[in-house]
Amino acid sequence: MKRNKTIFVAGILFLSILLSWIFVTNNAGFYQQTVVKITKNTVVKSIETTDATHNKDRVTTQELTGIIKNGAHQGDTISLENDYSLSGAHDEKYRTGDELFVSISKNSKTPLDGSIDGVKRDKYLLIVGWIFILAALFVGKKSGVFSIISLILNVVILSIVLDYYIRSENGNLLIISMGMVVLFTVISLFLVSGNNRKTYAAIISTLVGTFISFFVAYGVMNLLGDRGLRYEEMQFLTRAPRKVFLAGVLIGSLGAVMDVAIIMASAVQELVTKNKEISKEALVKSGMEIGKDIMGAMTNVLFFAYISGAVPMVLLYLKNGAAIGYTLSMNLSLELARALAGSIGIVLTIPLGLYISIYFIHKKGGIK
Repeated sequence: MKRNKTIFVAGILFLSILLSWIFVTNNAGFYQQTVVKITKNTVVKSIETTDATHNKDRVTTQELTGIIKNGAHQGDTISLENDYSLSGAHDEKYRTGDELFVSISKNSKTPLDGSIDGVKRDKYLLIVGWIFILAALFVGKKSGVFSIISLILNVVILSIVLDYYIRSENGNLLIISMGMVVLFTVISLFLVSGNNRKTYAAIISTLVGTFISFFVAYGVMNLLGDRGLRYEEMQFLTRAPRKVFLAGVLIGSLGAVMDVAIIMASAVQELVTKNKEISKEALVKSGMEIGKDIMGAMTNVLFFAYISGAVPMVLLYLKNGAAIGYTLSMNLSLELARALAGSIGIVLTIPLGLYISIYFIHKKGGIK
């Protein structure tokens, strides 16, 4: 029976993968932008360049020929030109078989010509998505299924809320973000951990830890007048960059705090399950030891997660002769602030999660 169930599930997964692949390779008609599949790629010239700071690069020009896959010109041939550099800072090399989004020139004649807007990447996203789904199912089994469902629901909620905020002129991003934090927490933990006291403890610990870390960060920013924070990277926004940054701090802290909260709740539950005679004092001591072990690892994970996104820009600044102090200030000030706010949440959530979990289990009668 179990073997038949496994074969059935494997068959459903295989069929789903096959159908999704067929869809993304034949979905050009669903896009409003013109989609072109490259059929010929010819290198016209390649020259070496040197900029003002003596950085050497090589710029290559390629002529591309492709077939239009959708729209009024479907089936027609189009000629495109692309310049790409060896560094690849602001450009990309295209190959035969690539699918591109293009804008057709208004007055172009046969063969058509136009400009490249970007790469159609849905095939690559599908591959990565299925790798994640299969890994989650293989490791987590039933919990993996609920993890995937919670992720999908959270993405849908985030998309709807952000779309509402963009369309609304009077929406308060911080209030909206606080509401999303509550929804994300409840949906994620209930789906992954189920309806039990461990989940209740993790939800309360997550919300308390996240909001405390946010208000601490908010208070420090007000006290210091935002000194040292560089919002230049947000200058393209039409909304107040400070509110956008604070919303990012709030939602960013949630992920790390939720991890710690569920770890502490699970640890307490497991300790009580293994030894129903364990005293409250022993439980607190064991829980704090677990918390100390995860504190360093989680704060470092958070730090690297935030800083890694700024590495390309840091290298670009330094490569173009910018002073190291200016480079770090411009690119790392906001990332460090986010990491510190999240780290505060991690540190606070360890004792919070421990004592809240003990309270719920003790109320159930699991601790003497």
